[in-house]
Amino acid sequence: MSVLILMTVVVAGAAGQLVDAMAGMGFGVLASSIMVAGGVSPVLVVSVVNTAKVGSGLASGFSHWHFGNINWSWVTPLAIAGVIGGIAAALMLTRLPVGATRLGVPVILLAMGALLVRRYVFGVGLLPRVAGGSIDQVAELPQGCWQGRVGAAVRAHPALRLAGIGVLAGALNGVSGAFGPFATTAVMLTTSHHPRYAIGTVNFVEFFVAAAISATLFLQLGLSDFPWQLTLALVAGSLVTAPLGAFVSRHIPARFLGLIVGITLIIINVWSIGRALA
Repeated sequence: MSVLILMTVVVAGAAGQLVDAMAGMGFGVLASSIMVAGGVSPVLVVSVVNTAKVGSGLASGFSHWHFGNINWSWVTPLAIAGVIGGIAAALMLTRLPVGATRLGVPVILLAMGALLVRRYVFGVGLLPRVAGGSIDQVAELPQGCWQGRVGAAVRAHPALRLAGIGVLAGALNGVSGAFGPFATTAVMLTTSHHPRYAIGTVNFVEFFVAAAISATLFLQLGLSDFPWQLTLALVAGSLVTAPLGAFVSRHIPARFLGLIVGITLIIINVWSIGRALA
């Protein structure tokens, strides 16, 4: 593997982790794109990205913990369910058609991005007012609207809701590396906390999910031909920018940060759909 390719991957890891730590997504998509362009098989792409996420997720999770961006009551249900969903999907990955994951996952995430932008453009009354607001600050939702009814159900069974999000996000991660886009967006859509808590918590939980999926794929693929240089290059780049992304997510106002996440999701997945169709 040439030095130029390794340097390119380091830069991609740094850029991807900056976006991921700030918006809760982006690292896996960027890394996957580089590897697919280089002709790496989808199974190996998922394995390399998730292995890199073990290192990048640890750095990002620690950074978010340092800046107070983690809701600890969300960690256990998200992590346990995410690990279960991720392992199940990783075991099925070699049996799934490549086209289904390359097109199906971006379509789902694109729809969620549109919902997120709609909420943060029109749902001003649902948002916390300040970037550093209390973790317990939850806006009151009108009882007559669908958001109010969904919000009431969510508050009644928060652990169940988080477990459902974790299983689905873990499954998507196991077949595509897309844990952050789904989990971050789903948590943001179903709560009224400041977006930094969804971003920070998901970044922290992703470490555990990525580690479980990596171990599962190692058992299936073996370690002899694994491209460790590529993984280490991704991790090296991510370590540089993880603290900056966590710092930025704490200090950006809720509405602006929510729009950044939604628009990032739309751009990434429009591009992914275009690549899949091409």
